[in-house]
Amino acid sequence: MGALRSVQTIVISIVQVLFIIVLAIGLVRVVQKFISGAPDALGSLGWLLGGVILWFGFNYFKEDLASAMGGGQGGVTP
Repeated sequence: MGALRSVQTIVISIVQVLFIIVLAIGLVRVVQKFISGAPDALGSLGWLLGGVILWFGFNYFKEDLASAMGGGQGGVTP
């Protein structure tokens, strides 16, 4: 049980770090597009906002996702 909890924590941490890296790169690209006056700057901003919403959704539901994948407490409840 402890090993599964450890793997769950590692996987969630890796996913969060990847989200943060991708969002940081996206933010830099959106700022560059707005500075250069690119015509697709608003579209890029929309994609960035979608990524932020996805990241918040992942953080909100990560415990539910972990239990659905077998990382919950388990056992029989009376």
